[in-house]
Amino acid sequence: MTLEESKQLEVKIANNILNNVPFAQVVQILSGEATRRAKEVVDNSSEEELTKMKEDFEKAEADAQAAQNQPQDYVDLPDETAEKKD
Repeated sequence: MTLEESKQLEVKIANNILNNVPFAQVVQILSGEATRRAKEVVDNSSEEELTKMKEDFEKAEADAQAAQNQPQDYVDLPDETAEKKD
């Protein structure tokens, strides 16, 4: 088998594996990677940077909560029975 054929076969096998991974396993892998990256950010940030990130998250959470408590705007659809103007 040539190097090119070997690489093409590798791509086909990788695609087959990817297409047959259960969704729960994908979520587990992504969760692990997100946790690893978050730890890396915390470990490599100064106290000031961490405080700023915490404040930003708290503000975003408060804004989201406030938006959730706001009355919803409703759109009135045109009345289908109304006379059409020519």
